Amino acid sequence: MNDTDRSVLGRQTSATATILVIDEQLLVSSALAHTLQDLGFDALSIRADLQSVRAAALAHPPGLVLLDLDLGSSADGEPLDGLDLIAPLRAQGWTVLTITGTASLERIGEATAQRAASWIVKGATFDELVRAALEILPAPGPKL
Repeated sequence: MNDTDRSVLGRQTSATATILVIDEQLLVSSALAHTLQDLGFDALSIRADLQSVRAAALAHPPGLVLLDLDLGSSADGEPLDGLDLIAPLRAQGWTVLTITGTASLERIGEATAQRAASWIVKGATFDELVRAALEILPAPGPKL
């Protein structure tokens, strides 16, 4: 991480937020999760299927979801669309940052309409992906 990334992390009062990384490309999701773990976050790479996402979202306190919009296909060949996950995740209190390879402004607009906090292109550098996650990470809530 460069100095800019560390300064973004320094703005957080706690690096204990949960971050779920949901991407059909295991290499991408695992690398992002491991990097965020190295920075002190509870980051998990989640399989891109509805059941795994629901289980992970319920098992952890809401934090940030890095969500690919194009999740490939399910075991039975049905397309998996990240757009279908945004509203349920938001309803549970998760902040969603979409990561997409699409150039379709319509799909990006749909994600925003479903209250995704922001988006970043999948073609961004790895450091840019990590920085985007750190910048959008919700501030910790008050301690009770």
